Amino acid sequence: MKASILIGPGKSRVIEMPMPEIGATEVLIKVLICGVCMSEAYPWSNGMDETAKRILGHEPIGIIEEVGDQVIGFKKGDRVTGLFQKGFAEYTKSDYKQLVKVPDGLDDIEGIGEPLSCLVSGADRTPVRLGDTISIVGTGFMGLGFLQLMKLKGAGKIIAVDVRQEGLDHALSFGADEAVFPDQIEPKYKVLEWDEIGQGVDVSVEASGSPDALQLAGEMAGAHGVLSIVGYHQSNNGNRNINMDFWNWKAITVINAHERREYIHLKAMESIMKLIQNKKFNMKDLVTHTYSLDEVDRAYEDLKNKPEGFIKGIIKMH
Repeated sequence: MKASILIGPGKSRVIEMPMPEIGATEVLIKVLICGVCMSEAYPWSNGMDETAKRILGHEPIGIIEEVGDQVIGFKKGDRVTGLFQKGFAEYTKSDYKQLVKVPDGLDDIEGIGEPLSCLVSGADRTPVRLGDTISIVGTGFMGLGFLQLMKLKGAGKIIAVDVRQEGLDHALSFGADEAVFPDQIEPKYKVLEWDEIGQGVDVSVEASGSPDALQLAGEMAGAHGVLSIVGYHQSNNGNRNINMDFWNWKAITVINAHERREYIHLKAMESIMKLIQNKKFNMKDLVTHTYSLDEVDRAYEDLKNKPEGFIKGIIKMH
């Protein structure tokens, strides 16, 4: 089979590799597509020794080709997603307990489970009351997905913030009530001084992963409001300086909206696919760029540089 492996900083190569061998509780999966995620941009740019033959890609969807003799509930021909790894290859494998079936009627791009489960688990953990004013700082894939889920939870007003005009345009198309640059935020939606108790938003969402976005989202959270951190901050520059004095004085609730529990991820995948089936969540328009297996490096470059129209990219195997 063909697989893309890391051979150095920012450099991949497609090579021939043996087919994965499955155990009794595993399935062999023919990969259809695999999403490209910012969480793997650092290991890609950092590189590694070619002999390690590391295969990236943790957002796959595929077809089961073979099942182990202790697999329950899955059979050859099932279309699945889940928490399995090494998606930048023609074939991969997974324990059946880490799989979710993709419903008929969904396009392949709508069944990329892992990033959607991150959105759902984060949204579930972010408290929203009917009519709340919500800000979303960062309008990439995660921000736009979270925006849709905040609407479903009953947000009264959603204010999207980004440094890119195209990002603001995307936010409006996905249902934001306002979309502004950071320097255009109305003063009433920020708390910068000790006497501004009545200002700020009810729920402030950080979905960028940058230090500036985190600082701004913290400023927008009102007294006794919520700051939900959705952005990815785990990298070589993941250290962040925050104004804990001010956060503490405002008595805000800080939600680290990441999910480590596998069973929650799997339940969240099933939940979001119901929403997609019933036209309550738009995944199709979030996937904007498609690459072949020998274009993994280009896909990561585009993820970092955001060419025109870019929201999310996928690798298509066939």
